[in-house]
Amino acid sequence: MKITQIRETESAEAISVFNFESFVEKIKVETKARPVSGFREALHYVLPGEPCHLSGKLPKIIPAVACGRVNGVKRMKAYNGIVELSVGPLAGKAEVEIVKKKAAELPQTKLAFMGSSGKTVKIWTYFTRPDGTLPQTQEEAEIFHAHAYRLAVKCYQPQLPFDIQMKEPLLDQYSRLSYDPELFYREDAVPFYLSQPFGMPAENSYREKTIAEKSPLSRAVPGYDTEDALAVLYEAALRKTFEEMEDGWKRDDDLQPLVVRLAENCFHSGIPEEEVVRRTIHRYYRQQQSLLVREMIGNVYKECKGFGKKDLLTKEQHLNLQTEEFMNRRYEFRYNTQVGEVEYRDRCSFFFRFRPVDKRIQNSILLDAQSEGISVWDRDIDRYLHSNRIAVYNPLEEFLFHLPNWDGKDRIAELAGRVPCENIHWMMLFHRWFLNMVAHWRGYDNKHLHIILPFIIFVLY
Repeated sequence: MKITQIRETESAEAISVFNFESFVEKIKVETKARPVSGFREALHYVLPGEPCHLSGKLPKIIPAVACGRVNGVKRMKAYNGIVELSVGPLAGKAEVEIVKKKAAELPQTKLAFMGSSGKTVKIWTYFTRPDGTLPQTQEEAEIFHAHAYRLAVKCYQPQLPFDIQMKEPLLDQYSRLSYDPELFYREDAVPFYLSQPFGMPAENSYREKTIAEKSPLSRAVPGYDTEDALAVLYEAALRKTFEEMEDGWKRDDDLQPLVVRLAENCFHSGIPEEEVVRRTIHRYYRQQQSLLVREMIGNVYKECKGFGKKDLLTKEQHLNLQTEEFMNRRYEFRYNTQVGEVEYRDRCSFFFRFRPVDKRIQNSILLDAQSEGISVWDRDIDRYLHSNRIAVYNPLEEFLFHLPNWDGKDRIAELAGRVPCENIHWMMLFHRWFLNMVAHWRGYDNKHLHIILPFIIFVLY
């Protein structure tokens, strides 16, 4: 069984293969340069979601196939039957050890080790056909691997206390080289048996388990962390207090009626007493009067009954919060500016690609929301999907802005050379037009038109 390693440089990539046992030893011992440890330390200074410049120094590890080059093109030489599951993100080493211990309890686990970031665990398990053979062609391997990945997720997820990161099961799916001297390795792991499928699996959604939320704050203000939920509830209670005061209130007036009425509303909203004290002191009182505020609010909390039994958010506020929390929890949306459509994919599912939102999908989203007790209608879903709540996505810009640094090779001239043309200026004209076109795509020049384009068309015809 051969594992593929790809080491990238600025101008090329080097492919090498080594056996499974050599790979295990490679993870146990880190070189003197300590590239993995340096990468983990650098991650502490990188913002979430931003790439780390040191990641490119770690080689890519492809467990599913042994690769090689045929006429300069990377090709599959042999399929290994190894499926990699990535568990995380995890809080630290303690959670990493928990996941490795849970993975080791399953006899199908061949390898479990800490990922290169130190925040994930990579689990490798082995699949074969019932007769012990593996697919030989790339087409058969792609189909087999897609079904194997789904089966592995369904078998491992119920046994693990943390979520498996859903990744599209491609044969060249990779992770970076890691370092874990305490990895788990089982030489005689029991393989999963899977008959050769005849086609790719259907896109059946993988339903996540719904866990009842115990915190009344999360139920009252869905989609918000505890601190933000408290702030929203406190401001709603304050608004309700102003509405209930018959003669209104000004900052020069006596604060006691305001504080007493505010404490009552906060009590019925389910806000903890200490939170009410802290926010009220911060908003209205100086520090010297904190004892008076604490006593007033404390007495109200002792007298009142029915803690957390009243929702002071308006009906519209509550519906909007519920809808936004549901949408962000169940789906990912983006507005594709190239085609002018809203696209989506399910979270925690085997849907790996975005698809357009049509009427059928909108109705499905509506029914899913209503099945969770959210009182939305089709117009509410439509308004949400066609609002600024949906992030803008331009696939062309996404491609252009994430291209690697230019290696100095003139590929535009090579492209122009594929078009037969007797004009001696063709190469120069095409090069100029192409650069001008890309500059407009990237927004560098919005004042000039593609004046060279008509001349190129005239030359071609």
